[in-house]
Amino acid sequence: MPSGEKGEKNYLRHRDFYAHFSSVPLEGKGRISDFLGVNQGCGDEKTYYNQKESLMSKVTKLSLLILGVLLSSVSFSGAQIRTGVTPLTPIGPGTVIGALEPSLRKWYVPHELYLQYKWQPWQYSNYAKTRYERYTEVELEGMRYYDIYGNYITKGWKIVDWTQNQPAQFGSMLYKHPYYNSWFGNVLVSSASKGQFYTAVTVGDQIRTTLTPLTFSKPAFNGLQWDFLTDKYAFTVLASRVSVPGFARPDIYAAGQDMTHVTNLYGFRGVVQVGAPVKLGVTYVNAHHENAAADFGANSLKGILSGPRNTGFVQWIEIKLSDDSPEDGEKGALLYSEEIWIDGKREPIAPFVEGGILTPEGLLEAAGDEVITLKYDIEHNYLTKDYKLIKNISFVLVLANDYRIEVTSNLQTNTAGEPVFLPVVNAPGNVKDGSNQKFVRFKYGLPTGNEVAGVSLEVDDLMGFFVRAEYVRNRRFRRFPNENWRTKDEQSLATDHSEAYYVTASKIAYPWFGYGEIFKTDYDYSTWMFVGNERGDIDYSDLEHYSFEFVDDNDDQDRFPDWKRPAQPPFDRYVFPGQDVNNDLVWDFNQNDNLQPDYKEPFLKYNVDPPQYLFGMDMNNNTVVDRFEDDHAPDYPFKKDHAGYNFYGGVEVVPNVKFTVGYLDEHLLSKDKTSRVKYGLFTLDKDWGGLGRLQIFDMAKLVKDNIPDDIYTWVQPPLSKGISEKSSDPLVCQNTFVNTAYLQFNYTGTPGLSFTNKLKYETYTQRGSQRDRLSDSRSFGIVNKADYSVKLSKRATFIPKWKSMYYYLTPPQKGALKKKELSEILFLIFNYRFLKNSAIELGYEGTRFKNFIERPASAPPDFVETHWGHVLAFQFTNISDYLGYQLTCKLGFRWEKLKFEYTSRTNSTIFVGMYAGARD
Repeated sequence: MPSGEKGEKNYLRHRDFYAHFSSVPLEGKGRISDFLGVNQGCGDEKTYYNQKESLMSKVTKLSLLILGVLLSSVSFSGAQIRTGVTPLTPIGPGTVIGALEPSLRKWYVPHELYLQYKWQPWQYSNYAKTRYERYTEVELEGMRYYDIYGNYITKGWKIVDWTQNQPAQFGSMLYKHPYYNSWFGNVLVSSASKGQFYTAVTVGDQIRTTLTPLTFSKPAFNGLQWDFLTDKYAFTVLASRVSVPGFARPDIYAAGQDMTHVTNLYGFRGVVQVGAPVKLGVTYVNAHHENAAADFGANSLKGILSGPRNTGFVQWIEIKLSDDSPEDGEKGALLYSEEIWIDGKREPIAPFVEGGILTPEGLLEAAGDEVITLKYDIEHNYLTKDYKLIKNISFVLVLANDYRIEVTSNLQTNTAGEPVFLPVVNAPGNVKDGSNQKFVRFKYGLPTGNEVAGVSLEVDDLMGFFVRAEYVRNRRFRRFPNENWRTKDEQSLATDHSEAYYVTASKIAYPWFGYGEIFKTDYDYSTWMFVGNERGDIDYSDLEHYSFEFVDDNDDQDRFPDWKRPAQPPFDRYVFPGQDVNNDLVWDFNQNDNLQPDYKEPFLKYNVDPPQYLFGMDMNNNTVVDRFEDDHAPDYPFKKDHAGYNFYGGVEVVPNVKFTVGYLDEHLLSKDKTSRVKYGLFTLDKDWGGLGRLQIFDMAKLVKDNIPDDIYTWVQPPLSKGISEKSSDPLVCQNTFVNTAYLQFNYTGTPGLSFTNKLKYETYTQRGSQRDRLSDSRSFGIVNKADYSVKLSKRATFIPKWKSMYYYLTPPQKGALKKKELSEILFLIFNYRFLKNSAIELGYEGTRFKNFIERPASAPPDFVETHWGHVLAFQFTNISDYLGYQLTCKLGFRWEKLKFEYTSRTNSTIFVGMYAGARD
């Protein structure tokens, strides 16, 4: 045994080492001591140790040499340093010296977790003293992953994998692990930063993403967003397989969603700061069909047709001509002649013509609801060569007046195989005298791609000016379908162009201020693309399941789009823009979300006034306040098919008192419709401390507007929680003077006492020939209400309330039923808190409703006769803590009786409710 304290420690350390490892099998047969050739039968323990120590010195030198060679040939990353059990760089199995023994005995490989559990395959297991320890799941779960250079990534799970392997069948491979949903909530973010440089890669199913208002804006984008940001520059890259973007797999054994015929989206936006106040931006977004079975060079950003989208041959093509302004019923599409060209050569194929009206000049016309169809039988009438070898078909039509062209073929169908017409071109304006006669040329093809590219300008406070501007060019691509032609060079391409732009500018130089806007959005400007299903099929009539939107309809600006589209969250069925001020996703006129609006419900009606008493701007003159409008269209800054300008200026005479005057001029691009408005606005909004707040608004405008602005509004019919209902523009402002005045005063000067006064007066005065079609319209509404809280004792409170509502309406439609009604309502509420968190409430509501209009023979559904109303209510409330929640118990009853002149109606309600919530 070595002498000295140091020698004693070395002896003990090496003895323990060999006591453990002498029985450890190599990746073959035998023990380490056998492999090293140590004579285990020699002398005493000291001699045995000296022999081993000498050998260990040799082994140590040899090990260091081998380790040096390995380190010189392998690059280890930070992640690789975490273990020394096995190499983390892929090097293959290699040769195991310990396995080079000619023996028939089974070769036992070391246990996977030997260093943790010390298990041997041949050893007897007895857990009497050392109790059994279960497998450590962290060590057993997951797999090792390596990058494309063989560098070790981690041991764990591949959460998201999107790979484009081309050319290959099912080469578009997309996989999302179940943990993507259960662990990460369907979103992953990888970020880095240094100094002023920031970058983040976000993968998610519902990413709130906006590039610009005209190019890309979605509340729930399913894809990848890669962002960069510095002090001067900002850059964003978007990518997604929008046809089937995929969701987390249901279990770990489910295969990914691999496809061959896909629709991919790519986009980017770059912004540069030019000085402190100016930003310049460039944006590009493209969605197109791809074929993973072809290489990248055979595909194109303009898209190609493949798979089910390019199966078969064009056997016939049908063109439909119609009136682009059918509402006027006159002078629609006028057809002079037609030609068909195939592969650059005019062919003598006569179409089968149906519909239309023959004019005295011998021409065909489609006016009003009349249509003309031209059907070309390519399969049987094309004699130049085999129709299966056609690469290009185009048409030349000589047309005039207000025409609209649509086209279909035997390959442009829905899932039932029925032909679907898609628009080609519209005539601008609404010409009726034939002066716009022209040759209209177009190629036939199926949609393969859509792109928008634009520039933007933002100016913040440059000498008091604030500017927002954007210009976007839109290109839509179509290719001729023929299964014999599969590459981008073989498939004939057709391109359609449109554009959109706007400029808004404002300036404040107190007390003066001004604002202006110029805009144009072509009628065929498009930010959507057809997408296929998992098989690659497309139903050209079903946008809900076969289209992707660059710019969503989200008028209420929540996290749900307002329309139904594939592979996105369920569409928002409850859309009420401007009527969810508290952002609780509940209509503000029905906060308790029941079958009765609050302005009609007992006791709640005191605080909530009906919508007709509200004031707001109506710049499109459709009688609906603009901020309450819902449409089923993309959320562009300005409406599609509109162009024009709007300017106003004003002065703040004294603080909170403003005068504004302006002029609006806009028109439709595809129809002869215009809107011209001269307007003035007065606003006063003043708060007197200790007295109350006074608001006065008056909007006067001279309007000539025949542009129909049909919208959707949220209404609550009886026995429903509300629906979105289409509201057609009554077009009552075609030559009209409109004045809307509003006054509101809220008194807060006396503690415990408050009263509110609201008054709204609106007139529509018809001018010129409009007086023959419409009557002058008047509406007058006034609301007065007051309440006072009386403290009877420390525990008892009595609150009397009073509310009066008067409403008068003369509709603009001649002969329409007028409205004239008065409501006087008394509320008496007694509250007694007999315990700290327990109380009872007694309530009475008495109503006198007077309808000054006699009931007509055919009364509208909302007509209410004169009546008395009585409501009695009792409610018990208790608040307590339960399982970590604040539990509120409400129980009681409500009895209601309405007494009309000849009849009466009684209603009773008994309720018990338990509400669990977090403590405020």
